Amino acid sequence: MPSLSRTSAGTVRTRAAALLGAVALAASGLVGLSAGPANAIPRTNVCGSSYAFLKSWPIDWRTRTGGYIDVYYNSSNGYNCVMSRANDSVISSAWDIYVAARPSGGTWQSDGHKPGQHFTQYAGPLYIYAPHTCIDIYGAFDTSGGGGSSGYDRVHCG
Repeated sequence: MPSLSRTSAGTVRTRAAALLGAVALAASGLVGLSAGPANAIPRTNVCGSSYAFLKSWPIDWRTRTGGYIDVYYNSSNGYNCVMSRANDSVISSAWDIYVAARPSGGTWQSDGHKPGQHFTQYAGPLYIYAPHTCIDIYGAFDTSGGGGSSGYDRVHCG
């Protein structure tokens, strides 16, 4: 077996270290690209282009987030737009989705649970006129494995 001189042994170690570093860098990049929930339902603005997205609030289902209540706002006309949607990575068979909102302390308005009509992907858009006041929101859904619901007070003050 031939012996390596000090120079060639150092070169082999340097090349091996460079190769291992490149493999580790590539692997860490692939891990970063694969992070995130699979099949998560995307947030889609069904309110219109003049409505800016504010935030999503979770709808609880068992010990997980089964869906979201999305709130949008149009600062030029004082309307909030609210919708709820299922999280397909958790809920695979939502058969009725519901959304409600109101100016804080006011009367609830809803979209969903209408006779003979069931929303299976999202409920809304529901437009709430609430300039210079806050809104309360509520979202719910039913599945063959039980339902989930969540409500939030004073989520946006326009």
